[in-house]
Amino acid sequence: MFLSAGSIDRLGIVERALPGLVRFLIKSVTKTVRIRCEGVNVLDDLESARQCAVLAFFHGRQFLLTGFLRGRRLTVMSSLSRDGELQAQVMTGLGYKVVRGSASRGGARGLIGLKKYMDKGYHATFAVDGPKGPIHEVKPGAVYLAKKTGSPVVCMAASARPAHILERAWDRYLLPWPFAKGAVVFGDPIYFDKDTGEEAMALGGRKLQEELFRLQERADEITGLKTRSQESGVGSQ
Repeated sequence: MFLSAGSIDRLGIVERALPGLVRFLIKSVTKTVRIRCEGVNVLDDLESARQCAVLAFFHGRQFLLTGFLRGRRLTVMSSLSRDGELQAQVMTGLGYKVVRGSASRGGARGLIGLKKYMDKGYHATFAVDGPKGPIHEVKPGAVYLAKKTGSPVVCMAASARPAHILERAWDRYLLPWPFAKGAVVFGDPIYFDKDTGEEAMALGGRKLQEELFRLQERADEITGLKTRSQESGVGSQ
């Protein structure tokens, strides 16, 4: 979770300053965004019942989600790459519990770490199409963890307008402007059985994908955001 002295020495001055800058941006910009929230009572009800969930979202819309969810008991997986090391510093500084791993490297260790935190009452957060896409292609981690823990998956989405969208980034990362109109939307809990066979996992992934598309459309509807693909009439990825 934490950087060693040797790792810090290998990072440049800019890279050492970057986590603090990102934390500042997330906290300060989120405070100014006028967020309309739908469905957060789902999390409140689970927490009142001392239950936790696997929180699933698409890559690229996590800026507002990260700021909005601060203060709740959350754990997140960060990749073993150099970028993941910097991300871990950002998330730890924001109060999240970080475990290391990804779908491509260290995934089993990461899932074990998330499960340990869920056993302590933490929600586990998943960018389901991470760490490198393809965009909106749901990987099996969130469904697998839900099946193994018996916890539900709660899908969530965010939007903001005006915002800058990094069109060249694989996830089309959305960065809200200060004082933008924002939306954070949660779906109903989705429960799965214990079957981790190939067909059951694929079915679970499709179910999450459909729900995430629905919530993303709702969040964009609230803010009035039109992405380039929407404006050109191209369907969801």
